[in-house]
Amino acid sequence: MVIFLDASYLLALYNESDIHHKRARILADKIDANEYGQALTSDDVFDEVVSVALRKLGKEKARVFGKQILNSILIVHGDKHLFESAFKIFNSSQYNFSFTDCISQAIMNLAQIGHIATFDKMFEKLDVEIIS
Repeated sequence: MVIFLDASYLLALYNESDIHHKRARILADKIDANEYGQALTSDDVFDEVVSVALRKLGKEKARVFGKQILNSILIVHGDKHLFESAFKIFNSSQYNFSFTDCISQAIMNLAQIGHIATFDKMFEKLDVEIIS
């Protein structure tokens, strides 16, 4: 079993002032205990998390968040096949998913990942179990 970690979850986990921080901490304990299997995210999600943290919290916190993610979570790096799969999802979806969310969907589809840790309501439109 594998769980994909979305940017909204990671940002809530590392940002104590986030509205979802307490819930993210509870989820983190379950994820750390492997209740959902191996946790992973993408380099695109990493980019989003560090960029949002930089904008909202400053360089030092963004740097710390980035190091924590790099030291604790498996990161999937995209290749041409993944990029093309994500662009197909982007083009065919009736919803306005960001391209980063399409990359996440492509990873989940290709790796048959059935769980996602997220507070992003857009993922409710997918056939995936949302852990929040």
